[in-house]
Amino acid sequence: MRPLVQLRHLHLPGLTHYLHVAALQDRLVRVYLDHKAAPNDIPTPHPTLLTFQTPPTYTCGRREVGRLSKTQIYHLKAGGKAEFYEALRGGQTTWHGPGQLTAYLIVSLKEHELNIRSHVALLENSVMATCMHFKLMTHTTTNPGVWVGAPPDDRKICSVGVHLRRNIASHGIGLNVYVDLSWFDRIVACGLVGKQATSIEKELKALYKDLESPQTSPWVSRDDFPDIVHLGKTGISAGNMEDHISMDRVADVFASSVAQRLSGVSHHVRRVAKEELWPG
Repeated sequence: MRPLVQLRHLHLPGLTHYLHVAALQDRLVRVYLDHKAAPNDIPTPHPTLLTFQTPPTYTCGRREVGRLSKTQIYHLKAGGKAEFYEALRGGQTTWHGPGQLTAYLIVSLKEHELNIRSHVALLENSVMATCMHFKLMTHTTTNPGVWVGAPPDDRKICSVGVHLRRNIASHGIGLNVYVDLSWFDRIVACGLVGKQATSIEKELKALYKDLESPQTSPWVSRDDFPDIVHLGKTGISAGNMEDHISMDRVADVFASSVAQRLSGVSHHVRRVAKEELWPG
């Protein structure tokens, strides 16, 4: 039996420019490709998770590369308040920015007994486990991503889009934690007219109101949600939400959820600095 490998997790604090993260990701993919070309000379890379936030940035998926008009791109840039870039991932135009955990998993599917469908499912299940950690129930549908609530009022809390090159997967997810949801007014989630974006912050606010309501089900106890009751009493805002559910914490929970689902990987995640990604 092959020894377990560790998932390396690089969390970038604050805001990191999209192009900087894209360059890190490309370099990690290149290490895998170089290993494939010379397996006897280059050690097998370990899977790596990049987690970060960017300044307000819209990206389009590979199907839309070169197809957005200047007018559409101008609209997305919001008078210079946001950036726009083309990406090779699957999916349609989406937003990344402050308050959203963006996570790119660079991994060899073959090394971990995955195919593209099971890889996407792994990402979605890891997001759902992360949300459940914070007492928020989510689910998947026939539409991509992770959702909250029952149709037709289901709301999208996380987008998923991956890229595959010679069985090396990259890109990943964008989980809304405490974002300004007005940024999503400029796009159509998954191309589905009428569907709205949501966030952990917004849904926890709604859950607290439900717990306070006299119509709350007798089977639901406020004692089951002490963190949410506390946040509700203090007034949930982007400020104190970040104090109680920090992006650093969400990133660690997500990384742990990925490691638990990735075949051949230790459940102990190794936090690394950028300098540790390329020894020597």
